[in-house]
Amino acid sequence: MKQLLVALVLCFSLAGCEGDFNQSIFVQPAKPVQPVKPVKPVKPVKPVVNKEWPIVNIPMALRQENWFGDQREGSCVHATMISLLRWQGRYNKANKWRQTYANGEWPTGLASKFDREGVRYAYTDKGDVAFLEWACRTRRGCGITIMGGAHMVALVHLDANWACLLDNNDVSKYKWVPRRMLIAEWKASHGWAVVPIYTPAAPLPQ
Repeated sequence: MKQLLVALVLCFSLAGCEGDFNQSIFVQPAKPVQPVKPVKPVKPVKPVVNKEWPIVNIPMALRQENWFGDQREGSCVHATMISLLRWQGRYNKANKWRQTYANGEWPTGLASKFDREGVRYAYTDKGDVAFLEWACRTRRGCGITIMGGAHMVALVHLDANWACLLDNNDVSKYKWVPRRMLIAEWKASHGWAVVPIYTPAAPLPQ
């Protein structure tokens, strides 16, 4: 009887141990908390700034209208140069030019007057399109001949598709024309382009 009692006590002891063991198996330990990776700061995206349109955006107050000279000829070349001189901050030279010169003009005659007045300038009379691109890229613009050479206007923009003109016969608005059309018209009009070389006005704030 005593032996039977000892055996029962051992069985209960083993059951208790088995229960503790099984519990240790099926109770999942808590997972360790993973450290949070630091978030890299996002580089701010540079805002897209619209370029000034046209690139040589001459204010209305600086645009010179065409006028008749003492020979009753238009003064389109001089009017264009005055607008470009003002755009480049040469107001005194522009005012003197307006008071001194008028009537029609041609490449050698204008070059002679520029030299006399100490005006820095560049020009082509060979229809060099690279000259037009340079003049607009540097934000100076240039005067170009059209209408078979009978008229000069300011070229104030030139890109892959479009050209923009400021006509001194109507300075209230810009005129946009396809690039190919403008270049063909210019080359058929002696391909003369000219520009004073100074510092253009700063771009408008965007």
